[in-house]
Amino acid sequence: MENKIKGILFVVFLLFGMFVTMQARSIIMTRQQKSQNQTPIQSLSEELEQVKLEGLELQETLRALEEEMEEIIKGFDSGDNPILNELVKTRRHLQLINGFTDVKGKGVTVTLNDAPARTEAYPSELIIHDSDIIAILNELRAAGAQALAINDERIIATSKQLCTGPTILINKNRYPAPYTIKAIGDPDALYAVLEQSEAVFIMRIYNIRVDFRKEEEIFIPRYRVYESID
Repeated sequence: MENKIKGILFVVFLLFGMFVTMQARSIIMTRQQKSQNQTPIQSLSEELEQVKLEGLELQETLRALEEEMEEIIKGFDSGDNPILNELVKTRRHLQLINGFTDVKGKGVTVTLNDAPARTEAYPSELIIHDSDIIAILNELRAAGAQALAINDERIIATSKQLCTGPTILINKNRYPAPYTIKAIGDPDALYAVLEQSEAVFIMRIYNIRVDFRKEEEIFIPRYRVYESID
C-alpha cells in the first residue's frame, strides 16, 4: 500500500514538474518571439522612454537637493559669522553674473517672428536664423545688458543658439518662432541700440517681424542646469 502511494506521488510530482517546465518554456518562447517581432526602432523607442523616465526622476532629485542647499545657505546668511556672510554674499554675486539666480529689473523685450509666406521668396529668407538672434544678443550685451533670456531660457557664456530647420535650439531645448528676447539693463541705452541695429534693419528688409519696447520690470529666471526631456 505504501509503495502504491509512493508511486502515485511520484507520478503526480513528475506531471507537475513537466507542467512547470512547459509553462516556463512557453513564457520564454513568447518573450523571444516578441523580441524578434520588435523592430530596432521599437526597441530604441522603449529604451528612450525608459531613459526619459529616469531623467525626470533625476531632475526631481536635483531640484530637491538644490532647495535643501538653499535652505542651508540661508541659515549661514542669518548668522553672526562675518566670514560666512561674506562668502554667501560673494556666492550670490557670482550666481548673478553667471546666470544661476533669478533676476528682476528694468530693460527691454524684443519679439522676433518669421516673415509672412511669399511665393517670390526663398523659404530660408522668411525665417529667423540663429545668426539673427546672436547678432541682437551681441548688440544688447555691448549696450550694457546685465541679464539675457530667450523664451525664458537664461543665456549664459556657454549658451548656444543653433538653427534646426524652422526651429532653434536654445540651451539644447527646441523652440519655434516667435522668439522673445528679454534684456535687463538701462532701457534707454538698450532701446537706442536696437533702433540703430543693422541686424534689425536687414531682418525688416525681408519682412521678418521685429518689435521691441521698454519695460519697467522684467523677470528673467536662472539658468537651468537640467534640460527639458522631450
